Amino acid sequence: MSTSPNGIDLPQGPRSVNKTMVQVSKAKGETRTFEIFDDKYLDVTVDNLFGQKMYNLNLCLLEPWPVRHRDVSWRWLLAMIYFCIATVAYTIYIVNHPSSETISRLVPFLVIFVLLTLGSLLMFLYRSPNVTEFRSRYCGCVLISLIYGNPGKEQFNQFVDELKQRILLASQAVRIDKHRMLINEITKLRKLRTDGIISEREYVAASRRVPNMRI
Repeated sequence: MSTSPNGIDLPQGPRSVNKTMVQVSKAKGETRTFEIFDDKYLDVTVDNLFGQKMYNLNLCLLEPWPVRHRDVSWRWLLAMIYFCIATVAYTIYIVNHPSSETISRLVPFLVIFVLLTLGSLLMFLYRSPNVTEFRSRYCGCVLISLIYGNPGKEQFNQFVDELKQRILLASQAVRIDKHRMLINEITKLRKLRTDGIISEREYVAASRRVPNMRI
């Protein structure tokens, strides 16, 4: 393994895998693989309909205390409720007026509203993730997003605990000052932005935190 004097560069050559977790999101059609290796590094692979993205991190760049939250997509929730009500209304009307003319005229609309309800439900689940996030140490940029309880609560908790411990140990092993660590973090965030792992908005928000820090 080859590392630079600052102790944060990624190793080259064979690796020793410590722990792996695979998360499958049917709502997103996405598979995420997280692999802790050589005690202080993490590989992340994301496979979805748009292709595959891979990136790696030195765990010393991360804040060891994750944040759990759930975003609620109210727009898609309201759309689902609206289409659901419309579906029920059409169903009740057809049941109360079971003529062939009513059925032939309204059933196509009923089918459309059922499909729209299901589509809205899928979008609601897609846009309302229940996640546990690990952020970068100084700039607070989300670098690891784990679907809570996936693939199972016990396996999930074990992986998160392992990750927290590895982050703490990796941080203690670093022998460079905060100023240099901050430069390394910004450099890594810039690369992740270039690779399409984080957005321009996330990168800019992280960069704006730098002038407010005491080095």
